[in-house]
Amino acid sequence: MSARFFTTRRFFSLQPHQRSTKWQQYKPYIVTYTTVGVCCSGYAYNLYADDQIQKGLRKRGKYWHRSFIDKHLIFTRDNYNAGRWWTLVTYSFMHPTLFHLAVNMFAFTSFGPMAIGIFGLRSVAAMWLGGSVSGMYFSMLGDDYKNKQANSSRSWLITQIGGRPLPPRAERASGITRHVGSSASLLGIVTAVACRIPRQSVYFIPIPKAIPIYGAIGGFAVFSAIAYAQELVPFMGHSGHLGGMAFGIAYYVLALRKKRFPRR
Repeated sequence: MSARFFTTRRFFSLQPHQRSTKWQQYKPYIVTYTTVGVCCSGYAYNLYADDQIQKGLRKRGKYWHRSFIDKHLIFTRDNYNAGRWWTLVTYSFMHPTLFHLAVNMFAFTSFGPMAIGIFGLRSVAAMWLGGSVSGMYFSMLGDDYKNKQANSSRSWLITQIGGRPLPPRAERASGITRHVGSSASLLGIVTAVACRIPRQSVYFIPIPKAIPIYGAIGGFAVFSAIAYAQELVPFMGHSGHLGGMAFGIAYYVLALRKKRFPRR
């Protein structure tokens, strides 16, 4: 969700040696908009599955499309425990609302070509996948910590009045809590860009003036940490956002920092 705030001031142009073929010239944009198309297809499929439910259309006694999405395309604790490891990645191509989709795709079309131009397609693909996985593990760790914290405080309070401890918060303990969206992947990519060119100017809505990208990313990291601790804006996956940013930093330091890239 966080990527909604960003828009680049300018794209990096390709270097002369990168213009030897049409593919090399347009690859950043082709890959970016193909990814956008995949995410839009995931959103459309989700709408179709919901429409099948509204029409009461069942296949073999169940809503097949909704069942397929819930088991194979979005991330839940049940899927994780059942060994459906691919949902650690596929959830990043699914979006539940048009606004969520539009925000993330606007961010990716802003930063995707730039990131591919700087780091190359393989590195950006690795950051998308790694940010997705890291973001979800951070989300699970964050939920477990909040669960433990809530149980501990409740247990102490109820013990004082002679009662029994309450069970974990249902929304965190439930295996059917759904995780979707490409925010963690996008934040991993944008954070790596910020590490490479920290003074690149971006617009951070609603600030009307362009600011350095390191300020935008750093400010959002602080916001995510505070919002997670205080449980603000609960519909946003703050711990997942932090996980995506953490992967972006780690990947840049370990795999990209010592590489030589063309001067822009």
